[in-house]
Amino acid sequence: MKKNYVLGLALSAIMLLTSCGGAKAPENKEEGDAKQETKVEETAKTDESSEKSLRMLFDKQGEGTNFDTPWWNRGDIYKVITFRSLFKANPELTEFKEDLLDSYTMAEDGMSYEFNIKDGLKWSDGSDLTAEDVKFSIEGALKAAKVNSIYKSAFSSIKGAEDYKEGKAEEVAGLKVEGNKLTMEMDKSVGNMIPILSQFAILPKAGFEGVDMTEYHTADFWKNPITNGMYKVKEVATDSYLALEPNENYEGQAPKIKSVVVNIVPSDAKLNAVLGDQADVFNSKVPTEIQAVSEKENWEGQTVDTLFYYYLVFNQTGNDQRPASEWIKNPKFRQAIYYAIDRENLTKSLFPGLAEVSTFGVPAKDADNKNEEAEKYAYNPEKAKELLKEIGYKADQPLEFRYYMADQSSVDLYNSIAQNLQDVGIPVNVQKFAGDATQELMELRNYDIALKGLSAFGYEEWYGEYVPANNNLVRVFGEEVGKKYEGLYSDLLQETDKTKRAEILKELQKIESEDLSKEVVFMLKNEILVNTDNVNTNGAKFTNPWFAADIGFENWELK
Repeated sequence: MKKNYVLGLALSAIMLLTSCGGAKAPENKEEGDAKQETKVEETAKTDESSEKSLRMLFDKQGEGTNFDTPWWNRGDIYKVITFRSLFKANPELTEFKEDLLDSYTMAEDGMSYEFNIKDGLKWSDGSDLTAEDVKFSIEGALKAAKVNSIYKSAFSSIKGAEDYKEGKAEEVAGLKVEGNKLTMEMDKSVGNMIPILSQFAILPKAGFEGVDMTEYHTADFWKNPITNGMYKVKEVATDSYLALEPNENYEGQAPKIKSVVVNIVPSDAKLNAVLGDQADVFNSKVPTEIQAVSEKENWEGQTVDTLFYYYLVFNQTGNDQRPASEWIKNPKFRQAIYYAIDRENLTKSLFPGLAEVSTFGVPAKDADNKNEEAEKYAYNPEKAKELLKEIGYKADQPLEFRYYMADQSSVDLYNSIAQNLQDVGIPVNVQKFAGDATQELMELRNYDIALKGLSAFGYEEWYGEYVPANNNLVRVFGEEVGKKYEGLYSDLLQETDKTKRAEILKELQKIESEDLSKEVVFMLKNEILVNTDNVNTNGAKFTNPWFAADIGFENWELK
């Protein structure tokens, strides 16, 4: 029996976690000032009607936003306190203990698991929570369109998963339920399966009767979700707010706070909402936002390390109307771009205290897994000019440089990068994506270079972006690029030995150093701020805001 699982053998995959949003997909975050002011006024009315409520903020996902699926972005506190996983992570995301489980066993080779669900667990509507709900959730995530890729990748290694995804089988052969026991047989081992299961929220099978799970995120369920955490949903007001109250069917310690209100606001209106006293908790990686909130009396912050990449991607496939630039397809041209960017100066001037220069998928501070022999591409404009001369570069037309994050620090970053490139003779046209950023980035591909953010669950997610099977950026890079990474990526997913994982990661970095289809500008940390006038967290240690962990919320109190 495995109790209180400590991730020593695969620490590198999880210790630097950030985005299970997830990893979040890029989105268009720009709204007009008038709309911001209107939304802040609306949320103020909501708060006035909620006496002694803890107030939070949630990014509006477009018209018709209700409760957002935790299979996409797990870390919003309101999702952490309403939905549970099989395991619960500590704030450092290095240690995992049973949550919905009474016990579990794992084969030494990682090829089979037995999960024993606690007896007597209930959903917030009073119905039983069983192993069938766990099986349903795993199978649902395999079919779902809106799901973090780290889940789909891990669960695809279960025996029979591919047949299930392709519609050749009605259930996953490797998942078997016997009473409150779920057994899971693997086709391939997954080195960080337990950490992944600490993030994967279990949803009720009964709540999705008749729902096409490919589009589960649009189901009516999210207008009044059934939960299994310490809070249940009292009310969902579409595009306005979520109201939560303690779940009387939760078997753990009851929370002290009796009401939580989550105001739904556009991303770029969140700061106005905080400054307008509409929230008690706020997180940001934007220096100007952090400074503005920190200047308010009695707001205190914790800086949290995250595996958040800010990086360039190069469109090597073009689109049907606009072929890819021959320069962009040339690795030496991409080398010249990397040498041309003064990342050290940009880090210190634009994101002081939050950003750290790094190159490739493994951060510079991870000494055990960093390939120190790979080229670091430190700022060297003369080297950039030499490479451009070597390949006979002609500035016949400006490169189209696109972005989607529109805070001022990020906009300054884009313009500074463009200036760095122009200084070595590469003209650049900088514009914000006009529509939905995910569609613009992956499907329309009407650009040469884009600057993207990724909050990664682990190194597997970063390297998974290259691989054709994941169908993410392969449309931007092309399958030939992805094939360079496939074998090592598969090895990384399965390997649990720390030393062998390090060897694989160093080999992957060697490929990156020659390929440069993605170029990391720097890594970003996050700041979690709390209004101590209104709430006492009783010493809570925060974690990466994109992941679920035990932050002792049951001990929080309102003042």
